[in-house]
Order: sequence, then structure tokens, then C-alpha cells
Amino acid sequence: MEEQDYKTPKALMAAVVGMGLLIIAGVVILVGVVIHRMNSPQHPAIGTTIPLTDARTAHLALGPEEHLLSMARVRDDLLALHIAGKGQERIMLWNVVTGQIQPGLEAKAP
Repeated sequence: MEEQDYKTPKALMAAVVGMGLLIIAGVVILVGVVIHRMNSPQHPAIGTTIPLTDARTAHLALGPEEHLLSMARVRDDLLALHIAGKGQERIMLWNVVTGQIQPGLEAKAP
């Protein structure tokens, strides 16, 4: 049996060469962008601190074995406090503007 010579179509070769050139161009552009960003002047970060001079102190009465596990912001002026201890957990809501502590959810451990 005679082996047949298989010729790669010219369109396929052109597509492979074109994709190779696109990969090389992309890498060169990526390296150029990284070098440009490294050499550009650094802009100072904008300070977004909020003065807390008008915030009232909240007094949260925790039991002897209770402790604060976490805090999460609910709204701009409302924090949720996760409190645990004595086999139960509860969530209290703290209004930062007024300083009031509101009862939330209570759950006992199984």
C-alpha cells in the first residue's frame, strides 16, 4: 500500500499563523501596560474617614458569661450585634445615631 501525502490546507495554516501573531501581540501589549502602570505616578488614596465625635456611647448589659461574637452593618446608622453565652445566642440592634439598643432575635442551643 502506498502512503498518501496529506497536505495541510492553506487556510488552516494561515489561521494558525494569525492566531500565533495575535498571541504575541497580546503578550507584548500586556507587558507594555504593566510597565506603564508601574512607572506612572502614584495618586494618593482619598481619605474617607468619618469623624465619630457625634456618635453616642452605647451601654450594652452583657451577662457574666456572655461575649460579643460579631458585628454587621444593617444600614448606615444601624449595627447588628451577635452575642453568645450560657447556651444561647441573640442578636441585638444598635442604632448608632441615637445610641439605643433594640432587642432582636434570641435562640437557645439544642
